[in-house]
Amino acid sequence: MWLMPEEAEAFRVDRIFNAKQQLVPKIRKYYQKLEGLRDDLLLQVELAAGSRVEFRARPAEWFSGVDNKFDGTFQVVGQMDAKYGCTPYKLEGGSIALVARGICTFEQKAQMAKAAGAKAIIVYDEKMSKAPLEQQNRTGRVASKGIQSYQAGDALSGASSAALEKGMTLMMGDQGKPDLDGCMITRANGTALVDSINNGFQPKVLDVKRSRFEDGIDRFIKKDLPKLSTAMDGYSLIQRVSKTDPNEPIVNQLKADLKEFEKAVRSKDYGEIRKTWKKWNSDLDPDIGVWDLAEVF
Repeated sequence: MWLMPEEAEAFRVDRIFNAKQQLVPKIRKYYQKLEGLRDDLLLQVELAAGSRVEFRARPAEWFSGVDNKFDGTFQVVGQMDAKYGCTPYKLEGGSIALVARGICTFEQKAQMAKAAGAKAIIVYDEKMSKAPLEQQNRTGRVASKGIQSYQAGDALSGASSAALEKGMTLMMGDQGKPDLDGCMITRANGTALVDSINNGFQPKVLDVKRSRFEDGIDRFIKKDLPKLSTAMDGYSLIQRVSKTDPNEPIVNQLKADLKEFEKAVRSKDYGEIRKTWKKWNSDLDPDIGVWDLAEVF
């Protein structure tokens, strides 16, 4: 045990900081991948004549659920800073606005696309600055939000959260729910679309399919669940105040929650997965913050 209370608190603060640097991105990545097994869309895209590919896309938090909203021809909204879709532009009516992530919020991007006449908006991941939105593209270190783009101490706060999965996130509005369907694709897939357009082609979404939970859960259990469990267990241990006692009540509760979560995943019961995940989350120390599985920009 610690001789002085301030020593114990300093140790705990340092432990939490390190865990948020190392464990939070892993937990977010694998849990969001698990969610994506059910919620992701599969865009059937024609990049050029005779060239068809499938792009995985994460629907925005405000998605209407109408798949054919994403059927149509892609149009880039501009070059350089204009590619972010944060300033007014015009598109052919009924087209899909292809917009880079960054500079402004997802809600602002959707509003601009709606005003431009777009049928829907598809945002592709892009390197972003760690600086505040109003300073982005002007100063600050550049790093992919898909890895982590905030200070570790902010990783679980509702206002600024670490990214969910490299390349995609669950987009949400910061003021309300935009009146335009949207989804996000990876940077690599977005770049492929931009290159196709710049080469004179007119790529389009031909069809939209839903991801089937059953198709990927066995692979997740075998490959990813052990990694997710290890990260969650490590994050559970940092909740303790004692340096030497790993059996504090909060740690024991989180370990029990984790066992129930693992059981739900192996049972392939999506309802129980969500329930047990929320239970583990709710039992975390409230001073550390809560998980926010969506981002506003």
